[in-house]
Amino acid sequence: MTPTDLFDPGHYSEVRKPLLEASTLPPWCYTDPLFYQREIEAIFSKGWCFVGREDELPNAGDYLTYDGVPGPIIVIRSESGEIKAFFNSCRHRGTRLLSGKGSTRQIVCPYHSWVYSCDGELHRAPGMEDTLHFEKATQHLLRVKLEQWAGFLFIRYTKTGPSLNDWLGNMPEFFAGHTPDNLRCVRRKSFEVQCNWKFLIENALEAYHTGSVHRTTLGRQQSDPIPTDGEWSCLRVYVAGKKTISVLSDARDSLPINADLSEEESMSTFFTNIYPCTQFVFAPDSMWWLAVQPLGPMASRLEVGSCFPADSIAHPDFQQRVQAYFRRLDTATPEDNEICEAQQGGHTVENRPQGRFSSEEQLTHTLANWVLDRVL
Repeated sequence: MTPTDLFDPGHYSEVRKPLLEASTLPPWCYTDPLFYQREIEAIFSKGWCFVGREDELPNAGDYLTYDGVPGPIIVIRSESGEIKAFFNSCRHRGTRLLSGKGSTRQIVCPYHSWVYSCDGELHRAPGMEDTLHFEKATQHLLRVKLEQWAGFLFIRYTKTGPSLNDWLGNMPEFFAGHTPDNLRCVRRKSFEVQCNWKFLIENALEAYHTGSVHRTTLGRQQSDPIPTDGEWSCLRVYVAGKKTISVLSDARDSLPINADLSEEESMSTFFTNIYPCTQFVFAPDSMWWLAVQPLGPMASRLEVGSCFPADSIAHPDFQQRVQAYFRRLDTATPEDNEICEAQQGGHTVENRPQGRFSSEEQLTHTLANWVLDRVL
């Protein structure tokens, strides 16, 4: 298919129909390099990307890195106490400066030992004394837009665009009762999954698969979509008679339920998608995120973070009780990753017809059309 044909809206008319009349995205949307490149340009380079929690960077010099497709990023707490984001690239020859997460008094390029402060200013450039018209003051690290909500840190690659507040719409108000400011991140895990980024977030937006993929672990779950305002969607997931789905059914010692929640909220877990592919899961006793980063048309990195209220973390036996929550994620996440890789394998079949949506796949259908609105 030529590039002109690939982006012909006529090829996607079946996706545009109402849910129970609609078909899924054509298979090339999950495999074609040109379609993927358009997604990077139209979606990932322009929207807000979640990078982590403020509480992960408590002290000056604490940093984490984010490898977004438009460029690698350093997120660091500066000497002034402000959290800033910079492109992870030396101003000299473009060498990557930091990897992973950690703490540093200054940022030193591993190539030629240029030294930057945690505020991004160039302090030392050995060997540049004879270079004409070289001014250290103009060679600072390049800033990237960073904003936060309730301790959740987001970056945007473009200098202009919607604010994070506009992007999130009514999400902060909707989850005010969950007191997200009081959360603390206690663990991160990273997975490389051999599938298109859309498969991972689509799977996370429906409970239709839980009775099959998680038959002997999580079991069948019920769900209802929640109307939203802004660039996010939401699915209420629950199991009748069960207060929390944050642990496996055989867990005997869960953490306290948030007392500020309504009766319905205390029996519900809300699976969101902050477009394009960051899921915040707000449960009555915990919160976790799934942050998907595309690595190519058919590969992704998945970051899973676990958060708990400060009061729960302060409990004397928290480290013992939290293991049940980790077991839940460490069991279900590989099951989801495996089924997404199986989907990717099936989508390599040439001329595979489009599928159809069930009534439980409303948010998957919504995501497909959100993507088409931007890519086309």
